[in-house]
Amino acid sequence: MQELAGARLPRSPGRAITLFANAMTSQDASLPAFSVPPARAGNHSAEVVAGPRGPVAFYHFIYEARRGRRLLVLKLDHYGDFLIGLPALKKLRETFAADHITLVCGSWNAELARRLDLADEVRTYDFFPENAAFWTGRPYEGLRRFCEVCRGQFDIAIDLRADEDTRFLLEHVDAGTRCGIGLRARYPFLDIVLPPQFEQRESEGRWISIGPDRFESRMPSRTPFFHENDFSVTNTHLVYGPYILLPQASLRAHFGLRLVSSFPQLSRVKIVIDATRASGDEAVATGRVSWDHSGEPRGATLDFTNDDPAALYEFRIHARGRPIRSRLRFFGVRIEQIGGSTARFKRAELHIGEQLSQLADLIGQRMGSLYSPELFARRPASFEMTGGEASANRIVVSPLSNSELRDWGMANYRRLISLLLDKTDCCIVLVGSAAQRRQLDRLVEENGRDPRITNLAGTTDWFGTAEIVRAADLVISNNSGIAHLAAACGTPTLAIYSGSHQPQEWGPRGNNVRVVMALVPCSPCGYDKLAECPNDHQCMQQIAPETIADRAIAMLAGSSQRQPRPNPHPARSAGL
Repeated sequence: MQELAGARLPRSPGRAITLFANAMTSQDASLPAFSVPPARAGNHSAEVVAGPRGPVAFYHFIYEARRGRRLLVLKLDHYGDFLIGLPALKKLRETFAADHITLVCGSWNAELARRLDLADEVRTYDFFPENAAFWTGRPYEGLRRFCEVCRGQFDIAIDLRADEDTRFLLEHVDAGTRCGIGLRARYPFLDIVLPPQFEQRESEGRWISIGPDRFESRMPSRTPFFHENDFSVTNTHLVYGPYILLPQASLRAHFGLRLVSSFPQLSRVKIVIDATRASGDEAVATGRVSWDHSGEPRGATLDFTNDDPAALYEFRIHARGRPIRSRLRFFGVRIEQIGGSTARFKRAELHIGEQLSQLADLIGQRMGSLYSPELFARRPASFEMTGGEASANRIVVSPLSNSELRDWGMANYRRLISLLLDKTDCCIVLVGSAAQRRQLDRLVEENGRDPRITNLAGTTDWFGTAEIVRAADLVISNNSGIAHLAAACGTPTLAIYSGSHQPQEWGPRGNNVRVVMALVPCSPCGYDKLAECPNDHQCMQQIAPETIADRAIAMLAGSSQRQPRPNPHPARSAGL
């Protein structure tokens, strides 16, 4: 089986085969140029399917409301730091009261942990010596000892330490979900990540960030966040600029680069970076970049000294070679002032104990439901959906959002409604604002004014819309408030997302929620307006009505087996 270029492969090879079998047919001779989402990460899983117009990913936003999960919590600090983490440990105990928690701590903290009833089981491992003065920077007890202490399978593994020196230990734990503080780029094995308070504890004013938009670029794909080259442009300077003044100091330039490739170390691409003084094109530093197994750069920094306050500096990236199925991303350059007597620490915004409590709270939210069951409890609706048999599936469709960039398009919704009416016993209810009613009327007309379609746009407020949503068997929507309302109501929801927003960041959450997103190389783009899109809205064009119809019908079948239907004959309310 070929590997998808840029893919983050699932941990299980069997799962990888199942996942990618749907994304590629045996006749595919070339690999698609897109990144595949991980099969499981945090509070969601992803399934890739080959749609008629191209591959799409279905995100399943699920949580496991079950008892008896097994948690492993690493708290390997010294005594004082262990005490700082007590609120976070107690929060985990409260959040996962019905689950089994194994706490691994330094031997000197074990008795305290047992007396405070912080876990169901306490194990000891000394990553540090008890006296920190004897710390050499290496584990006091070896990695083999750690693996023996943390043997077994766990649902969740957490490193409850703010500093990142113990984070690598989570790679050696057999756990479904790994959690900690750090940067995802640095710790790709983490599923739930709380960003650190500081990327580096350096003083204010010691960093100068230069975004990719400030550089001249020959890379064919450009977004506000990064530029990307598929090596159709090579053997030249890809990036150069921006000719800026720098402080008189010893400086270090960090080039934000990433190579997206199945095997970055074997890509045979030669990337050279340099820093020059614009006057006379004098090179002050140059270096060659290599790559680790995840595509992160090695040697992507240049050290130099600026002794001329009037000099303008340029930073350049030169590429040579045409690696197959590889892409280079450029995120900009950061200039660090090194040396000097400036204070080391920034002004602290959060106490370390608060950061650890934030991590514990984040894990609780990710592993549980976003909405409480009482928020929009299911109850009989005060209106009647007409146009079908009492046993017909009731599908609410919200075709319009407040942004054309997020809209799937009326032609797609017209075809979808036609497919649903043909393939399943259902009635369709269109919802929207009063200003959208005329557009939704056209959907009714284009489907022959089928009596099974009802347009309720503009006939009710948000509270009334919540009743409509609660009574539905399925809600289909763009990235809009209706999708989030349906998820909060506990109604099965199928949301269609463009490349402007990532579902794992902005998607509706719930056990019965699915979000579909096309796998295109320009996503996520970060654009706000359709006019800014340089790729003809490919992220929405690639999602076929047949793909949505098939998934909707499957969700309807699963929903009818899981939950009782609400009263199909409530009294009709005035105004509807």
